[in-house]
Amino acid sequence: MKQLDSLQFLRFVAAFSVVLFHFGSGLAIEYHLDRNYFFMGATGVDVFFVLSGFIISYSSNPARGLVYFARKRIARIVPLYWLLTFVVVLIALVKPSLLNSTIVTVETIIKSLLFVPYQKTGGAVQPILFLGWTLCYEVFFYIIYGACLIFGARATWFASAAVLLLIALHEIWPEGSVEWRFYTNPILIEFVLGMMLHKAYSAYSAFRSGSNIAAALLILLACGAHFFIVTFAGPSLFASSLLAVLLVSGFLLMRMPAGRIWAILVLLGDASYSLYLIHPYTLQLPLKLLGKHLSLPFVTGILLVVTLCTIGISVVLLKFFERPMQALLMRQPKPIEQTVAPVG
Repeated sequence: MKQLDSLQFLRFVAAFSVVLFHFGSGLAIEYHLDRNYFFMGATGVDVFFVLSGFIISYSSNPARGLVYFARKRIARIVPLYWLLTFVVVLIALVKPSLLNSTIVTVETIIKSLLFVPYQKTGGAVQPILFLGWTLCYEVFFYIIYGACLIFGARATWFASAAVLLLIALHEIWPEGSVEWRFYTNPILIEFVLGMMLHKAYSAYSAFRSGSNIAAALLILLACGAHFFIVTFAGPSLFASSLLAVLLVSGFLLMRMPAGRIWAILVLLGDASYSLYLIHPYTLQLPLKLLGKHLSLPFVTGILLVVTLCTIGISVVLLKFFERPMQALLMRQPKPIEQTVAPVG
């Protein structure tokens, strides 16, 4: 399927929003500020979930089968996630003071590598690489969608029904084990919203034709609606999901012109996975080392530089690790050539 460049750009917007959220929260915790001024950046996670629902429904081909689907998903998310998990394990063993609530055991390593969340001492349900909690949801969604590929072209509908059933069960039995509460969390609705957005995109040619004016209006509406709801009713899943759906819709309508600047934005979107996973640690390092010794303005300036460097590191990881590993894991084995013995 054709890559939708505007959605790649949105990936970067979503990842950078989460970077800003952790930028602000790190300063707020270290300097006891009264608020995180980038609190809205947390909705980048909601955008990622809606995007995932859309992209999986858009790009999956049931005719290729479950094995191909699984290989592609594994090649996309596992290599970098495992690499960074082992890096955090190494830090926890060598310099645990640089981390907060990470405890390394054989059990936590195995669960983390298999995308199984567990409850840490601080109460958070996360793997060792703490932002991996979102990947635990992603992998769970992939498993559901992969299982529904047996229904062919109706896979999206059956996957949506399965997710909605889980959410309904959560409403009936909200209490239970950590795993039960995690895998029936209503946040799963955002994958369904993404899949339904793809169905609308496929059904209406005007949606596919696009309009930058309509895109701009929809993006403004998304931000305005979110600000209004949060201001008068407080943060909620409804507010975040609505923002995410409207933003993805707006970027779907967007038509990006050719040119170097737009190509760079698409490249940054390609590198958003690396940016998303590594930034909490690159931002935490200067805060841990310098926060108690330097002023807030000075550390803020350092974090701005670190943020730019983190974006550069994410592009390097994309080019020299992510893409080569994806190519390696998706490589088709060469057929074994059979030799025929000469006659006579």
